[in-house]
Amino acid sequence: MKLFRLSVLLLAFGAAGAAVAQERSGFVRPRYLRLGDTVGLAAPARRLAARTDTASIRERFASWGLHVVFAPHCCDDLQPYFSAPDAERAADLQQMLDDPSIRAVIACRGGYGSVRLLPYLQLEGLRSDPKWVVGFSDITTLHLALFRLGIESIHGTMPGSFRFDEEDISAESLRRALFGETRRIDTPPHALDVPGQGRGRLVGGNLTVLCAACGTPEGLDAEEPTILFIEEVGEHAYRIDRMLQQLLRSGALRHVRAVVVGDFTRSSGAELFGVEDVREVVAANLRHLGIPLLFGVPAGHGDLNVALYLGREVAVAVDDEGGRIVFSDDD
Repeated sequence: MKLFRLSVLLLAFGAAGAAVAQERSGFVRPRYLRLGDTVGLAAPARRLAARTDTASIRERFASWGLHVVFAPHCCDDLQPYFSAPDAERAADLQQMLDDPSIRAVIACRGGYGSVRLLPYLQLEGLRSDPKWVVGFSDITTLHLALFRLGIESIHGTMPGSFRFDEEDISAESLRRALFGETRRIDTPPHALDVPGQGRGRLVGGNLTVLCAACGTPEGLDAEEPTILFIEEVGEHAYRIDRMLQQLLRSGALRHVRAVVVGDFTRSSGAELFGVEDVREVVAANLRHLGIPLLFGVPAGHGDLNVALYLGREVAVAVDDEGGRIVFSDDD
């Protein structure tokens, strides 16, 4: 928190806010969680490590007033990477998505593998009974699929990243988002910011996954104004440059009205581009778009991973005082 001046405003929602919101353009919003609700934990990507403290995970959700159920194959170790074959992991996820008693489905961790489940999943039912799908990193694949269907979701931390030996601000941010308390995120001024204002639906996530989706049914190709969020981990500067060039040349950014840049952690090779920070490569690729660029948002693979409502209409403003992301609460 020392590196960021982060302000998340809270709003208490009454009975009206608990109802499913149908937005003007057809997006549906799952109802926010209530005390006593049940959340499901699934492993669409990499399996939970055998040493994972599942008891502490249960206790964390219980402290939020929530019940938790684990999918059958979350911790199986019969395969070296995945918890189970694709069809079985998909069946775990589908069961939780279809179970009306489960009001949020949270990925245990990222890694790789969510894209392999898409041929098995039937996500359309979430249009009539929407529930929160939560995760980041590889889970960007699921967020893109839900965005295409017009269903809001939450980009946020996962149980595999919970901290139990210190204050876990990322987990608290997730709790606030699940209960409908997140309204606004403020960031301090950043040297790479481009001032301006933009409004649109927030979409995005991990840059590698966004680029991998190009040319697929889940590809970033919205026909309405959007606000793009990107983050990355462990990539070389030239690959980041290449991915941004791909998005630009594909036309995927033609309706983007602002770009929100999260963490670009453990990156390398910036010096080969004559810069000290790989985010300067990001800025150089996007600055010519003539839209606001907001840097320094603590979301992604960094120490602090604030929760973001994807699919939600947001207003982004960037000026000399910093940046603001304001989430619409229109019902």
